[in-house]
Amino acid sequence: MQNHAENSLANDYAAALDWWRGAGVDCDFNDEPQSWLEDPEEVRKPAPPPSEVGKKAEETPHTPSITKDMLPADLAAFQSWWADKDTPLPGGSQTRVAPRGGVDASLMILAPMPEIDDRETLLSAAQGKLISNIAKAIGVDPASVYWASALPANMPLPDWAALKADGLGEAVKHHIALAKPQRLLIFGSKLPALLGHDADAPPEKFSELGGFPALTTFAPERLLDHPRQRARLWHRLLQWTA
Repeated sequence: MQNHAENSLANDYAAALDWWRGAGVDCDFNDEPQSWLEDPEEVRKPAPPPSEVGKKAEETPHTPSITKDMLPADLAAFQSWWADKDTPLPGGSQTRVAPRGGVDASLMILAPMPEIDDRETLLSAAQGKLISNIAKAIGVDPASVYWASALPANMPLPDWAALKADGLGEAVKHHIALAKPQRLLIFGSKLPALLGHDADAPPEKFSELGGFPALTTFAPERLLDHPRQRARLWHRLLQWTA
């Protein structure tokens, strides 16, 4: 004879629920993540697949604000255009400083940008003094140097990739072609890529631009702060001018 009462299925379910409730489980769960703040009635449009996103980007290519047809055809006009705040060149309301020098200079200097205190004369402070001393050391009169910058105004942390996409690199190459220097000394590790050089290649691989012999090194402010880099540049200049 059995001494315990028969339990119904409903009682078994109720007992199981009471046991879990006593253990602290008071809600249902599943393995799929959900947003508790999401409106369940809102119907969201699924995100397009990556292939469609790339296709839309290809259909709407970036249009550079600096185009070849707006670049002046002679050096004097280019220098004036470079300093004009109404041109699409980057710089905003910052003071623009024109390049200085003439055609066929024995050496053209290309720095990333004017010094922060430049007003009338490009590279007029510590960076310019360093570059003048470099020119003297290789037998070039600083007064005969063509002084230029890749940016018309001083800018903090410029986005060089975006500037290249906007046409700045083509404007700088056009500038060099108009100046026709015998040699080109480029200061700034970001400038070779701006001018179309392989960004991953070492500086020593950048030996010419548009048919002009070229040498590239670090930006002037880095050279001022690192004696070892100045020494390395000196050895490269000796080989370059030998």
